Amino acid sequence: MKKFTSNKLFYRLIGLVLLFTIWQIASMLIKQGSFILPSPFETLSYTGKILGSSYLYDCILVSAKNLLFGFLFAFIVAFVFGVIAGNSNQFKEILSPFISTMKSIPTASVIYLFMLLVGIENSPIIIVFLVCFPIIYEAIVSGIENIDEVIIEASKVDGDNVFSCNKNIKIPLAVPSIILGISSCFGLGFKIEIMAEIITGSGKLGLGSAIASSQRSDPTNLVPVFAYSLIAIVLMLIIDFISTYIKDKITS
Repeated sequence: MKKFTSNKLFYRLIGLVLLFTIWQIASMLIKQGSFILPSPFETLSYTGKILGSSYLYDCILVSAKNLLFGFLFAFIVAFVFGVIAGNSNQFKEILSPFISTMKSIPTASVIYLFMLLVGIENSPIIIVFLVCFPIIYEAIVSGIENIDEVIIEASKVDGDNVFSCNKNIKIPLAVPSIILGISSCFGLGFKIEIMAEIITGSGKLGLGSAIASSQRSDPTNLVPVFAYSLIAIVLMLIIDFISTYIKDKITS
């Protein structure tokens, strides 16, 4: 196992080197590289500079706050509706059109609507909610529905009512499915949150806002845009790594 893990890391390192090599070659082949495709060296150099600025960490905190607020909102609503739907097929069918709509609607197309309804600063939170809610909801419903019916019948024999059965049996047994749902949507929620900030272009704090304002301030130099984007990508990779680790632990 250790040998496999070390080989896995080695091959990923090779892939990372190849990625930066292709990036550098492409930047060299394109004239006006900093205008279209800055080199990795320019990007990393500028990234090193902004790592020492308080503005960057303020942006990260604002993006993290938007993500957490949107995610918590989605989790609370999904938990309530998911538990009800997991116990009632009728309620599940009533919600089915709403869930299907939320899963299929292009999130970018509704950002402008929410900018008018809840304001520029709050629209990323609502977008995160729209993305995370159906995923968490379906994970909760699936976790409850997949519980062995024998266990449910045994709880009824013991005199458990609907409330105690959900509290003591269904919800605890559905926890692995719920955690999988959470880990599946958290990284996606962060990506969507950054996208929402870029589109709204509020010009205030937030990683997406930093990317948008950098592009507006100097359209002829994309180095700052790539630098802030690189930081966002690294954060997304960290979230994805944690999510994958959690999934592997649960499914193993």
